Amino acid sequence: MEKILFSTPELAHFLGVFHTTIRRWIERGKIRGIRVGRNYKIPADEVIRILDDHNLPLPESLRKYKLRLINEGEGLSAAGHHASVLEKLLIVEEIEDPAIICRKQAIICANQAFANLVAYSQADLIGQDVAEVIDGTFHERLVALAEKRWKHPDQGPPHYETHLKADKIWKKRVKISVSSLKHLPDALLLIIKE
Repeated sequence: MEKILFSTPELAHFLGVFHTTIRRWIERGKIRGIRVGRNYKIPADEVIRILDDHNLPLPESLRKYKLRLINEGEGLSAAGHHASVLEKLLIVEEIEDPAIICRKQAIICANQAFANLVAYSQADLIGQDVAEVIDGTFHERLVALAEKRWKHPDQGPPHYETHLKADKIWKKRVKISVSSLKHLPDALLLIIKE
């Protein structure tokens, strides 16, 4: 699988600087980075731009990636497509209420507020079955609600009530609003109201 995101230490290694320097550049807007929990990831197209700007050789994987994009006539904007999907997923970080994005029955993104609510780390939640933290019988109803709200936004209940699980114990009852995402039609955004 082609690598499309790089860590701050990886880019720091390519440039010969400390990873804290890369982090500071991202925070100041000199480099485009995507916040993932407490860390940042840098899209491959941005790493290529930075290395090209500094006249540094590209690592083999990035050289092949850049060549493939040029040969396909897509330029580097195609690299931004992959990053933009991730950026859109990470919008969940900007939601103040606990929130997750799931595809089929797997969690693909969770904000810190949700991680705190269910007593898991964000990293441990990624890839986990939704039924591990939300009543398992509830998922099919979520999908049906999202589809109904997608087709008829003004119809149907604004949320459902269910239970969350933390530390393998059923926790309090919560309200969950659900919506589908235009850029990922098979994914659901779940926002939890306590």
